[in-house]
Amino acid sequence: MDVPVAFRWVFAALAALQLIALIPVLRRLRAPGPGTRTEARFTLLDAACSLTAFAGIAFGNLALMLCGLTALGLLYAVKGIRWYRTRERA
Repeated sequence: MDVPVAFRWVFAALAALQLIALIPVLRRLRAPGPGTRTEARFTLLDAACSLTAFAGIAFGNLALMLCGLTALGLLYAVKGIRWYRTRERA
């Protein structure tokens, strides 16, 4: 996978922004309510999977990118199922 150098810097910057965005998520993980902690865990997993995919693209590693995108797809499927089940109950 041949990614131009300029795009690698763009993906490295996006990964750095993802790391900065993790600070409020880590604070929410210590919240007293279980619902808040669960959503924070999903947000943390979302950020970790996105970081993995960005790192795979930035370093030109196809396997790392595919692992990140696969995990991200599974996470979004779980979030969608949870959203559908809570909507169905209401």
